Amino acid sequence: MKRPQRRTAAAGRNCIVTGAVLVATWVLKSRPSSNLDDAEEPLVPAVTQESLAFLSLDEKDGKFCGKEGDMCQCYGHVRYGRLFSWSDDLVVDGSINCSAAAFGDPMPMDVKICKCYPSICTTDVGTCTPEPCSCPTSRDPAVEWGKKTLMTSDGTKCWACEKRAAAAGIAVDDDSGFCPNSPGRCSLKRSCKCESSSDTKRVMRTKDGQKCWTCAPAGEGGALGMDSGQKAMFWMLPLLWPFMDFPNSFWQVCAGCRALTTFLALCVVGYILQNFATFLNLNRFFSFYAPCMKKGELWRLFTYFMLHSDLQHLCINLMHLLDALDLEGVPDLEVSLGVPLRCTRDGPVASICYPDVGIGRTHLIAVIGVVLAYGALVGTIKNFGALVQGASSVCFGVDGALIALYAMFLGAGLDQQLKIPEFGAFFWMRIGIIAFHIIIDVVQSLCGAGKDTVGTMAHMASLVAGFCYVILVLPPMGDGSLFDSEQPYIINCGMTNPKYVTMESATTQCIAFFRRGNGMEVATAQRLAIAILGGGVFISVVNAILKRHISDDGIACCACGETPGPKEEVESPDKALMNLRQQQVSALREDVTRLERLLQNMLSLGSAAIAAPGDIAHVE
Repeated sequence: MKRPQRRTAAAGRNCIVTGAVLVATWVLKSRPSSNLDDAEEPLVPAVTQESLAFLSLDEKDGKFCGKEGDMCQCYGHVRYGRLFSWSDDLVVDGSINCSAAAFGDPMPMDVKICKCYPSICTTDVGTCTPEPCSCPTSRDPAVEWGKKTLMTSDGTKCWACEKRAAAAGIAVDDDSGFCPNSPGRCSLKRSCKCESSSDTKRVMRTKDGQKCWTCAPAGEGGALGMDSGQKAMFWMLPLLWPFMDFPNSFWQVCAGCRALTTFLALCVVGYILQNFATFLNLNRFFSFYAPCMKKGELWRLFTYFMLHSDLQHLCINLMHLLDALDLEGVPDLEVSLGVPLRCTRDGPVASICYPDVGIGRTHLIAVIGVVLAYGALVGTIKNFGALVQGASSVCFGVDGALIALYAMFLGAGLDQQLKIPEFGAFFWMRIGIIAFHIIIDVVQSLCGAGKDTVGTMAHMASLVAGFCYVILVLPPMGDGSLFDSEQPYIINCGMTNPKYVTMESATTQCIAFFRRGNGMEVATAQRLAIAILGGGVFISVVNAILKRHISDDGIACCACGETPGPKEEVESPDKALMNLRQQQVSALREDVTRLERLLQNMLSLGSAAIAAPGDIAHVE
């Protein structure tokens, strides 16, 4: 009997508080606003936060989204409580735990619920909603509204809805009265209902054009449950570009990045011929072997990338090079219908996209040639007679070129000019991945007790060569559709350091690495790049001269540089065996002769002892 009494008392107290709040509201509205500021004491009891939260939301707009302990699915405002006692509303973008830990406890000792007050995203082009919202349900089964994440010019996150073609559904034939909630599945029964109260019923069409119905959480769209902005962030890594819409995206990447994809194809073809067409003997003709250079076989500097020791070696290099597709350029891909992956100058400045910072096909081919030759030459300093195979030098060479481009991109502040959401952080993540590759390579060399020092030296040399190439040549950044100049990373030195005080010095061309404070004059940076590349080549040439006596071991294909000497008679194996046997017989004869001489000496000594026994006793 006590429990009902407590409930009645609590309800009575809530009614009194509500009545007081209504009276206070009426009094405040009836008094002039000028007198409110001059009032010393309120004439009514203070208004509680719970009551203000209750009055701020319209009761008829809220919908039940879960009881205490459940996960409330909502895009908008959520409040927690019961009857007339409610917490402050929280802005939710997806789901929130319906509990006192998240909202506070406005009504202890009672079971409470959560109510959702959803917001509808704007569907107008060029505008967005500054708070979490859900997209409206399309009445046309052929299209659907998908939510995308944007960013305003001042960095505020916002949301909008875009219309796109609806995906074809697969009809599920079962006796259940609930609509399917799996992505891409639908029911032909119009009377089906959503099993979860937080889901919304949607119309789809099968491949043959029939209407079907499915259920999905409010605001969710696409097979991956991501809006276009989230998909863009997911597909940012160039490694994933060929798989965005396979196989169409694969051919688009091949068309947009022809140089690098052709290089990858050569690696695959070379590995197949190396292992399945052994009669071609590619290991002899294409491998880099330094002693063969003295015979003029210079093509080995550029062909050893086609050969790999095993399948794992090939796959690692292919994945590494796929993650450097943006060095050549960004292909014409779409994250979703009408949302391009590549940033455009006339596109929405707040949308998530990938800026084209590539150096183009010609410069990429030049980078590959430079890093192949430089890495192979410098690698001979440690071991002149090492046989080199694999495309690892190119992997680290393109990483070095990317580091240079990223560093100058961030140093010039181009990410701030484009206003791409958090793209500077994405660049730092890419640089972190490259640093991870370098650390792994060095650790493998150290843990292998220096066995792979030759490969590590060649990799690091290629990394430096790729970086120096970009600094020395200063290739154009992008295809010219995004920036006003071909070299937007070149800035005035006056923007990098206050030491440039005169007009002439302040307008000198500089490049900055990662931030404006790390500026350097272009001429100085190019002189350093020439010194580094020239020093490596000079040391390699001197090392080759000092070790010119090392033979090519029959690997060389040409006979250039060889001086014919006198022909030496080559002994047959049978003759060599006979000579060995004769030497052994001679040694045995000498041993027998020595033993015979010793025996004769022993007999002579015995005869002398018998002839003169007194002398022998005297000797003893």
